[in-house]
Amino acid sequence: MILQNAPLVKSTLVKVRLIHIALLTAIPLFGWLAENIRIHNSGAWTWRHWLSAGAAVYVAWGGFYMRRRLVASSERVLATTADPKALKNWEAGQIIGMAMAEGIVTWGAFVRIMLGCALWQAALFYAAGLFLLLLWTPRLPATVASA
Repeated sequence: MILQNAPLVKSTLVKVRLIHIALLTAIPLFGWLAENIRIHNSGAWTWRHWLSAGAAVYVAWGGFYMRRRLVASSERVLATTADPKALKNWEAGQIIGMAMAEGIVTWGAFVRIMLGCALWQAALFYAAGLFLLLLWTPRLPATVASA
């Protein structure tokens, strides 16, 4: 079934993709900021580093959970009908997922700035956030893409 409001869905996609591009651009900015204002400390992992890594894993899990809950159910509804509430839920799921991925990058900047970890340690957080942002690139639901 082809949706009557495919232009509305596509304009929402453009808005979400602009947010996606901004968050992708923020990753090197977080890295640059962390490099310029970090404290100097040893590169040894402490309980604080592990706590931060655990918090980042929890944030990633939350992103997977919220995204699956909002986006998947909204795409099922959007496949059959042009429901504005489903479109808002789809948009919210996309934005929440991307914000959670950026939260992992923020944890990387935190461990680099506040805990003084080595660059390779912070880069693990940066890479995980970048991976999730690329994995969760906003895409049109399949039925809207053919409209």
